[in-house]
Amino acid sequence: MNTITEPAMDLGTVCGRVFASESWQDAWLAGRMEPPGPPPGHVRMRAGGVPVTLQLVTHSPLWRGYEGDAGLPPVWDGPVAYLSTVYAVANPLNQAPAPEASGTVAAALDTAGEWGAEALVVTNLEPGPALEALPPADALVRLDATCRLRLTDGMDGYLERLATAHRGRLRRYHRRGAEAGLTYHDRDVTEAGQVLPAFARLTRQSAERHGTPPLYSEAALRALLEVPGSRVLSADLDGRPAAGLLSFERDGCLVLWAAGIDYALLKTHYPYYFLIYEAIAAAAARGCRWVDFGRGNLEFKQRLGFHAVDLWSPVYVLAPGRTAHYAGRLAEMHRRIADFLGRPG
Repeated sequence: MNTITEPAMDLGTVCGRVFASESWQDAWLAGRMEPPGPPPGHVRMRAGGVPVTLQLVTHSPLWRGYEGDAGLPPVWDGPVAYLSTVYAVANPLNQAPAPEASGTVAAALDTAGEWGAEALVVTNLEPGPALEALPPADALVRLDATCRLRLTDGMDGYLERLATAHRGRLRRYHRRGAEAGLTYHDRDVTEAGQVLPAFARLTRQSAERHGTPPLYSEAALRALLEVPGSRVLSADLDGRPAAGLLSFERDGCLVLWAAGIDYALLKTHYPYYFLIYEAIAAAAARGCRWVDFGRGNLEFKQRLGFHAVDLWSPVYVLAPGRTAHYAGRLAEMHRRIADFLGRPG
């Protein structure tokens, strides 16, 4: 039985509000990173006024990446319905009252069944009332964790809370990056076009380095730049990004969502450390209360003072006679990802 750890602190659920917006969900669909199944392909549902998109998908590069993390072949034998794309760090249902979240999942089960989906996956639910209220699932998979930092007392306070060795490393590598000629840039949609192709290439290189399929196309990144509060943050060298992040800012939370790094400069110019330092400092100066650093590389982010929030995905098998088949595959996927993340349970 998978174990869900009860939250012992404010998880920063506010950071998921951007993914619960019509603008983010519309932009994600426009980017077409996940090939849709047969029409209608998707429908917008509402949980107590919170929009959440149900989408029938034939292939999700990010889901396939998680299968790769687990060292497994593809789990699914046909199209799958996702109640919120797996790309959204936090499911919009995290923002909804528990009864409405449960009712929305029940309605999604009916719709996904009519579509002929193999299963319904309710992605990336944080520990809390919405997750606890859902109908019993055939499998419960923790795909990942997101890493969040509460900025309660500015940049100086953040640095002082870090362990001495980690604080020293962050400051030292930031200084070396500046001495090597790195400059920090914060570009909105009107300014990001000139660097977007280079940034998209960096995200592809990062995926290839980690043995995963490319997770973002330039078209998808361009579509997401239309979301209010979106920016491309970068550490530039000679006018080109050496490291970059696509970010969203909403309700006092800065979400760092897609990363790209020039690995040839990683240990000579330290562009990622430089960028992280500058992004957190700028967020603190603007009065942000939270920074969500997203998924992946948990140990590195925890050394920088971020805490990990587990993301759970209940799965409901819809294909007739296939429940045991898929439940076994998903249980193995959960176990292997737990080992990969170093987070048992």
